[in-house]
Amino acid sequence: MTFIVAIDGAAGTGKGTIAKGISKEFNFSYFDTGIIYRGLALKTISKYGKDFIKKDAISEANIFDINSVNESEIRNPLIDKYSSIIASIPEVRNIVVNIQRNFGEKSKGHEGIVVDGRDIGTVIFPNANLKLFISASLEERAKRRFSDFLDKNEKISYNEVIKQLQKRDQRDKERSVAPLVAAKDAHLIDTTGINIEETLKIVSSLVIKEFNDYCNI
Repeated sequence: MTFIVAIDGAAGTGKGTIAKGISKEFNFSYFDTGIIYRGLALKTISKYGKDFIKKDAISEANIFDINSVNESEIRNPLIDKYSSIIASIPEVRNIVVNIQRNFGEKSKGHEGIVVDGRDIGTVIFPNANLKLFISASLEERAKRRFSDFLDKNEKISYNEVIKQLQKRDQRDKERSVAPLVAAKDAHLIDTTGINIEETLKIVSSLVIKEFNDYCNI
């Protein structure tokens, strides 16, 4: 068996940074499920344009190869927007669920894995050993995302980042399949005003406790 840490949360909450930090600290495998939707968004837009229809996204999902994703091409405001749109298509999510769970199967034999996304603890790995739901205020998330874009020389205003996050939050929370919601047994962590070092200390203590319990079963 493999110890599974499921981390969910909205854009800009810091869940990806937390997941990477925990995987490094405990030498666990790491899987950012968001790159699937981002990769799909890039491929769909590149092939069909911004006015693609649902059928186009489903077609790309059916032939998607996660190994073809170039990280440097999927971290920008355009992909932020369209990955959220594609992620709200039920047929696409049904296909992606299998890709995500296959990662869990391939990771068997590893001591632990860390998976982050928006429905990991509720849909993908509902029996995860440790579930975390990361949150932060809209303003805090916008500052972080805006700073990231500035570092990459992306041309976007702070107000536009706010608007995009609001729209993305609405799509994530209101989609008919696997909406963004905390699992009932998830630990809720608000990262507003807390730096990453402090957050990792909190999460690390939870991982140690749950992992020790897991090893003693």
